[in-house]
Amino acid sequence: MLKKIILSLFLAAAFVFAADPITIEGRLTEIPGKMPSNDLYSYVYVFKYKVQKVVSGKLDAKEVLVGVYNPLIARGKVKDKMADKSKGNVGEFKAKSKYTLKLIPLEGNWDGAVEDEYFDDESPRYLAIEVNE
Repeated sequence: MLKKIILSLFLAAAFVFAADPITIEGRLTEIPGKMPSNDLYSYVYVFKYKVQKVVSGKLDAKEVLVGVYNPLIARGKVKDKMADKSKGNVGEFKAKSKYTLKLIPLEGNWDGAVEDEYFDDESPRYLAIEVNE
């Protein structure tokens, strides 16, 4: 029985990692709370985006919750193990700005600290692996 559970978890994790990214154009609706400085610890900060267009992949939501790794560091300037999941050209995230985001599921792709003010919202969380203006 334990072997079946472990195999199921392995297959579920493999599916999460193998899932094709979803690309959207969206507007950052707000920046909730205050982002911690990056000298304390690394984290993913969750933003809410209004989906304006799905460029590739499948997403039916009108709004999406998106985690960004260390958002105080410009995209493309991250130099640690998350560099491959922090691409793009955004220097600073600004509320009401439009971005193109490449998304993968947050679960299974980040296991560290998550700063998430949307704790009452049970929507899936995504990780932005690339964000461009």
